Amino acid sequence: MNKLIVLTFIFVIPKAFSQVVDSLQVIKIPAAYADHSGEPLTVKKDSLYRFETADIFLVNKKSFLAIKNVYQSTIDQDRMTKELVEKYTQTLRRNMDLERRLGFNFAKTDSLDLLVYQKTQNTLDHTQKALEYTINSLDKASTSLELVEKAAKRQRRKSVFEKILIGIAGVGAGVLIGVSL
Repeated sequence: MNKLIVLTFIFVIPKAFSQVVDSLQVIKIPAAYADHSGEPLTVKKDSLYRFETADIFLVNKKSFLAIKNVYQSTIDQDRMTKELVEKYTQTLRRNMDLERRLGFNFAKTDSLDLLVYQKTQNTLDHTQKALEYTINSLDKASTSLELVEKAAKRQRRKSVFEKILIGIAGVGAGVLIGVSL
């Protein structure tokens, strides 16, 4: 029986003098709160908290308002900085687009210059060939003219010689006729 009384005291007395778990408000602070941004949790007195984060920093209301004012002014400056960065990005994109177009135009101009150069080179080659053909034709014409000139001189000499022979023959015939008459 003593054992029964001792066992009853062991199980009944702690339950009679302990707090009920449901009546306590235990507020859990999850581990994700460590990466939380925004308004912090406000701690009330006479509340129980269970922190699952590695570190918690407690700040009084005055310090929190000061930090909040600094943060708000930083956000305002960040907005101005963000606008400047956006405008700079727009300008940079526009300049990159213009540079790309300029490169395309240079490439196009280079290809046109190359095409003009090739056509000019072809024209020069054809002109060179035409000049060589003209020079060859002029050499042949000069040779032909020399041959014609030599033939003309020969013909003139032959003609003069024939005239002299005809003249001599005429004088000889005249002398013969004159002698025979």
